[in-house]
Amino acid sequence: MEKYEKLLNMLMDFNSDIRFAAVCDKNGEILWNSKRTNVRNMVPLSDTKKTLQRAVSAWEERSKIADIVGRGMYVIAAYEKIKRITIPLDNKHILFISIDNPPLRSTNKKSYGHLVEMGKIMSIVDFVNSAN
Repeated sequence: MEKYEKLLNMLMDFNSDIRFAAVCDKNGEILWNSKRTNVRNMVPLSDTKKTLQRAVSAWEERSKIADIVGRGMYVIAAYEKIKRITIPLDNKHILFISIDNPPLRSTNKKSYGHLVEMGKIMSIVDFVNSAN
């Protein structure tokens, strides 16, 4: 679907810290992806696909409590070098984003709280999802 290509392009244009973005189906298969040209993959694509398969299963589990806590919006996994975000787009697709987690520039120390602008990311997701 053209809208997912548009989504990936908008996300990559929005934030230069986004290294890789992909839309996958419920089997964890990557259908569309975009990778920043000056970035090398830290995690092999085969391992990323395994991560996506686990993410799909986790979102299926989360949906079981949606009646109690509401629909899941996103999950962020933070590592020293990157953050990985998964966002359910609809019943059949999940968005995966890998974002740099650089050290603090002033001290070169770990950046535990490097902000991910989830409000803006979710606004882009909602905008593209609402467009037919």
